[in-house]
Amino acid sequence: MTSILAVEIQRALARRLVRVLVLLALLAIVLAVIIAFANADPHEVDRFSPADIWSSGIEEDSVLGASAFLFLLMAVLGGSSFIGAEYRAGTFTTLLTWEPRRLRVLAAKLLAGAVVTGGLFIVLEIVLAGALAPVVIVRGTGFENAGSDFYRSLAGFLGRGALVAGGCAVLGASIALIGRNTTAALGVVLGYIIIVEQILRGLRPGWDAWFLGENLGIVLGGGTIDDVARSVPGAALVLVGYLAVVVVAGGVVFARRDVT
Repeated sequence: MTSILAVEIQRALARRLVRVLVLLALLAIVLAVIIAFANADPHEVDRFSPADIWSSGIEEDSVLGASAFLFLLMAVLGGSSFIGAEYRAGTFTTLLTWEPRRLRVLAAKLLAGAVVTGGLFIVLEIVLAGALAPVVIVRGTGFENAGSDFYRSLAGFLGRGALVAGGCAVLGASIALIGRNTTAALGVVLGYIIIVEQILRGLRPGWDAWFLGENLGIVLGGGTIDDVARSVPGAALVLVGYLAVVVVAGGVVFARRDVT
């Protein structure tokens, strides 16, 4: 299992799509810093501050909070490509010749995708925060009044975000496993978030505590959101439950279906 996991991590990092997504994320970071520096006015009363980089309240605006959802979509796309590329290239058969235990292969792929994606989430968010730091120092309030709570809250966000990003990669991979291609996962996730969940919000507003978007916001922000009475551990359990259903479905399909 260790050997398979190490190989899958190396293959994930070597994928062209992963490198392209990282490059796009870095370009977005550069653009965000340019915009923040251009809009920050050192003479305004409400100057650019550490709270603009990260705010512990999920209902408050922050660059890291806004970028997190973009990175999560990238995580879904990257995770789905781990599986979709295998079907497209026809390499699953070769892999199963080397290791015929399908569930072990699947576990290694999902774990590798989660590890790589979670690690990249932390790195990219740290790079973004570090790139915005000069804006706070040069054209903002500085970090003198940030306090230890700011850094603890930021560290908590990075940890929770890494877990959620890893879960998004596993979700994308599991859906791609069922649909046998990369675009199936991204289409299902975007279709649910943009269309299905919005329709359900209008028809069943009392179901807010069970929607994917609300629970993601609670976990990432580390607190309650709007009128949703759910704790961070409770929201995390909801997300894990949804993810478990999709993973089990993907595992059953992979174990029983022909991969050629």
